Amino acid sequence: MKQDSFFKKIVYGYDKLEEYLLCASLVVTTLIIFAQIIMRSVFNSSLAWSEELTRYIFIWQIWLGVSIAQKEKQHIKVELLFSFIKNEKFKDVVDIIATLIMIAFNVFLVIKGSELVGQMIVRHNLSGAMRLPMYIVYLVLPLSAGILSLRLAGQLVSDMKDLFSGKGVEE
Repeated sequence: MKQDSFFKKIVYGYDKLEEYLLCASLVVTTLIIFAQIIMRSVFNSSLAWSEELTRYIFIWQIWLGVSIAQKEKQHIKVELLFSFIKNEKFKDVVDIIATLIMIAFNVFLVIKGSELVGQMIVRHNLSGAMRLPMYIVYLVLPLSAGILSLRLAGQLVSDMKDLFSGKGVEE
């Protein structure tokens, strides 16, 4: 039981870190855009790197936000199919199958995303304005897919326990 509590504390800590990181990145993006507006309006000059950096931060926000959406169970899965199914136990089975498909797809993204990052490292690709190594931008793909896979695996275990214990099934 202590191990379960320890695991919950780690997940809670990661959830908070993820939320704070995304909020901080939103603030940073807003400040960069504001600085760019001031530079153009007041000084008739622009920051060459601002658009590129905000684009890369936005990419990271989107991919890391996928994990938060899963935590809140806000991803589109098979809701249309659920409207045709009357049996609650069968709905739970379909939900488990959908989760397994999502895990498989995310494992694919981890593998192929890691290969892509490796290619970027080998090629020494750099961004145009900031000369930022492009593997840093692409690293979010395998990272976020891996995090999402872990979330999905936890959800899958919970859903299977509920299914086999009869919990949550309304008959």
